[in-house]
Amino acid sequence: MRKTTIPACPARSLTGLRIVRAASLALLASLALPTSATTLAEQLQQCSQFDDDNKRLACYDKLSGSLKQHAERQFGQEQKQVIENAPESISATITSAKEGAHGKFIFTLDNGQVWRQTDSNRSIWRGGEQVTLERGALGSFFMRKTTGGRSLRVKRVK
Repeated sequence: MRKTTIPACPARSLTGLRIVRAASLALLASLALPTSATTLAEQLQQCSQFDDDNKRLACYDKLSGSLKQHAERQFGQEQKQVIENAPESISATITSAKEGAHGKFIFTLDNGQVWRQTDSNRSIWRGGEQVTLERGALGSFFMRKTTGGRSLRVKRVK
């Protein structure tokens, strides 16, 4: 059997491999995300700010490797985190208020959301009115005109 020799190449020698590894580690260390970025959205935003395509791709690759760890840390608490990050109330304008089954209204808001009345309270609701939607207990929501008056218990449909 004949031995084939490969011409000397810096990257193929032991010293060359060490240099390449050290350079690779230095590059990855320079691309490390700052510890101040806590949310995935912030980390993605930081990666998008690299002008160099290779640096940006390396940042995204590093981030994708940590997604599984992030998912495992959040396992079982996904809903809790969503609720903690959500506002307590929002304001919008009713674009249409249609009376549905059993006299309960279906509201379309200017932000694209659609809400359905779930309680039996009777009130007059019209398009063009400003409303505030507030979080209630046990995952419920209430809608009230910003001018005041009774609130309706509602559920988001869309």
